Amino acid sequence: MKLDEALHIDLGEIDHMLRTIVESDPSLSPDSDIRKHVLRLIAAGGKRLRPMMVIVGSRFGKPGPHYKNAVLRAAALLEYVHTASLIHDDIIDQSEFRRGVPTLHAATDVRSAVFTANYMMARAIEWASADASDEDQSEMATTTRIPALASIVTELCLGEYGQLRDRFNFKLSIEAYLDKTRRKTALLMAHCLRAGAEAAYANPYIGDKLFAFGEALGMAFQIRDDVLDFGESNLAIGKPTGADLRNGIITLPVLYAMEDPELASKLFLLSQQSSESDMDEVIRLIKQSGAVDRASSIADTFTLQARELAVCLRDYPASQDLLRLTDYFTA
Repeated sequence: MKLDEALHIDLGEIDHMLRTIVESDPSLSPDSDIRKHVLRLIAAGGKRLRPMMVIVGSRFGKPGPHYKNAVLRAAALLEYVHTASLIHDDIIDQSEFRRGVPTLHAATDVRSAVFTANYMMARAIEWASADASDEDQSEMATTTRIPALASIVTELCLGEYGQLRDRFNFKLSIEAYLDKTRRKTALLMAHCLRAGAEAAYANPYIGDKLFAFGEALGMAFQIRDDVLDFGESNLAIGKPTGADLRNGIITLPVLYAMEDPELASKLFLLSQQSSESDMDEVIRLIKQSGAVDRASSIADTFTLQARELAVCLRDYPASQDLLRLTDYFTA
């Protein structure tokens, strides 16, 4: 069963809200390139994981259909921010495809893609902080409660910049890696859950618990993704094993491998100019070293934290949705 079906969420409603936000933007004319680019990104689809987390978070608030539009708007705005961050990611990683579809910079050019992503982030902040008008105050008031959207964008940018700055930096500390992971992945997931709760006027204490859950889940998800990067299954989707390391991205398995002096000496020799055979050899040694298993155990620790936080909220029926999210992200 798909996650949206397990959570009883209509993805069509999310996509409709995404399109409505763009099509109702008075700054974008019908023939605007940015408008066309954003609508193209929406039409390309996606799992909509973060909007679904917003909706799950709202289930810990006050019941009733009168909060639905505010929740959907919060979900759409946070997906807007996430999509913009992916545009930047694809440019930095020089990725030509995402989900089998050409990335925006590949379909257009880097300058157009950067301008589109920057516009999306700036407008999301503006929409989230806009003052509600008298006629739609009841509908829009909760939208202004999206927690610190500007800080989310800041954290995403700092996380991405840290990753770019530290390419092939094998002296990176584990603490710096965890901080980058928190900024780049975990915080957005945490904010999504709390945004949904706040949009439905949940108890602030519950919102904080959901934030902690989302942060732990995000850490588990990203570390597990870093572990899977060393799996043979990557070849089935056309992505070489150790793709992150080949791009100079330092992940937890690599940092644990650095504790082996012989392996560390080989890693220090790697650079953007390294041959495929040199990369293949080091990746093979990392997979044999036990570093991948150690990183996997750290992901398991964060997963356990997330499950424990979900259990703390067991008085709410929606706590089962948190467990479904945990199963999905850590499967």
